[in-house]
Amino acid sequence: MKEIILKAENLYFSYEGETSHSLNGLSLEIERGKKVAFMGANGSGKSTFFLCCNGILKPTKGRLYLEGKPYDYTRKGLLSLRQKVGIVFQDPDNQLFSASVYQEISFGILNLGVSKEEAAREVEAVIEELEITPFRHKPTHALSGGQKKQVSIADILVMHPDIMILDEPGAALDPRHTAMVNGIVDRLTEQGITVLMATHDVDYAMRWADQVFLFKEGKVLASGTPMEVFSNKTVLRETNLEPPAVLELFHTLCKKDILSPNLPIPRKLSELEAYISALHEPSHGRKSREGSETKRAILTVSFGTSYEEARKAGIDAIEEEFRKAFPDWGQYRAWTSKRILEKLKRERNVWIPNVTQAMEQMRADGITDVVIQPTHVINGIENEQMKADALAFRDDFSSITFGTPLLTSEEDNDAVIRTIAEAFSFVKPTEALILMGHGTSHYSNAVYAALDYAFKEKGYPNIFLGTVEAYPTMETLLKMAEAAKPEKIYLAPFMIVAGDHARKDMAGKAPDSWMRQLQEKGFETVPVLKGLGEYEGIRRIFVRHAKAAVGEGEGKQYEQKQD
Repeated sequence: MKEIILKAENLYFSYEGETSHSLNGLSLEIERGKKVAFMGANGSGKSTFFLCCNGILKPTKGRLYLEGKPYDYTRKGLLSLRQKVGIVFQDPDNQLFSASVYQEISFGILNLGVSKEEAAREVEAVIEELEITPFRHKPTHALSGGQKKQVSIADILVMHPDIMILDEPGAALDPRHTAMVNGIVDRLTEQGITVLMATHDVDYAMRWADQVFLFKEGKVLASGTPMEVFSNKTVLRETNLEPPAVLELFHTLCKKDILSPNLPIPRKLSELEAYISALHEPSHGRKSREGSETKRAILTVSFGTSYEEARKAGIDAIEEEFRKAFPDWGQYRAWTSKRILEKLKRERNVWIPNVTQAMEQMRADGITDVVIQPTHVINGIENEQMKADALAFRDDFSSITFGTPLLTSEEDNDAVIRTIAEAFSFVKPTEALILMGHGTSHYSNAVYAALDYAFKEKGYPNIFLGTVEAYPTMETLLKMAEAAKPEKIYLAPFMIVAGDHARKDMAGKAPDSWMRQLQEKGFETVPVLKGLGEYEGIRRIFVRHAKAAVGEGEGKQYEQKQD
């Protein structure tokens, strides 16, 4: 479960004489330990928000929460706040005022009531960590820009903050000092400090940040992972930002069929270079050694489930289809849900490998060529992370080839629609079928809305598809149901297994379950606890994807041999 360390709720702030708001209904949440980039045009509200976070400014409306508690603007409350939330200003001259570097770094911690002896130990440790020793006794006004930035960071770091705010840390610095400050920031995040940074450098934000917020006119225009935000060219244009170079180059290479769009989106140029280098090797691996025995394997990657009967009916059934389709191949399994893997180990002492562990096992077993077939429904966050984990082993195998998720092509969509329509052929035209998908903040979530439309385009106006965590929402489905006025509604999971979401969020007894919400509206509702993996037509799609991956991998190797 994510832990929210900082929350802003409907913040407004106007400077004296302003006719508009610098913050204009700003709301957001920050998770503990994350690296968060704040971006937007000058005047979009980033610096004002940072000053509010540190208590230097007080919002004229709205509230800020630190670790779930509202800000306390008493003197005692602000002293406690600034110990936990430190800010490094864009211009360090606005922050440094002591005669010498050592005095400057000592000032804040001594004001916390720490003894001189303890303060001296803390100051010495920070001076050594940030490589300030050579100029520790210099006057602060005599320092270079990079040195001033080091000292201003040390000012805050010595107080062991939970949150470090950096407003344009690379502003006015040469490349060498920018790299030095970036290195310091990396060390902060390794220590578990939550780092908020305002920057205009999209390339740096792409490779560094866990989350990106785009500001416009005092509010959040867009937020998400760097891949999600920087792939949205519309919002980038609204904030006068260009897409990161690595993303533009990757998309160009995909359009030219040089790289596969199914690869995880690279965040660094080094990752893109690795993809390009791999073009000269078979699939995603190293060159086969002459005379080495070829041992091939299928790795089936699933999200997982803690329900044994659901696992047998869904995941096990899909894996059995792979055994039939590839009788001479080794068969391996990996699950991606950390929560489920930990729960099975803790409660039942059942161990199932994650992707990294499965790759390690195949390497130990002497497997040379791997086809990884996910049972994921869409190419979302789970699928991208799976690929990244697997490609970390590219040098250990002759080839690593990926099959695609369930919904990848128009052919897949048509096959899924046929399968669902056949399975629920008993649903009368005067009745309705509502399917519950998982949903994601990833841009690939658009697949669900597109498939909902496709059901109706293919002649099934009484089949509706929604998601638990994204759009289409249950609120949307309720409106559709009320408009359609079906005599009865069947509920079924649009997930590989009928697991936790199906049994609780869909068919549970809680007031917010989909079944209870529909019943509250007066609809007779019948749940069908059957996951997608239980349908033969769905399993056939996954086998087709795995066979396509095998053919693609063998084709690449053959072409290389001909060269």
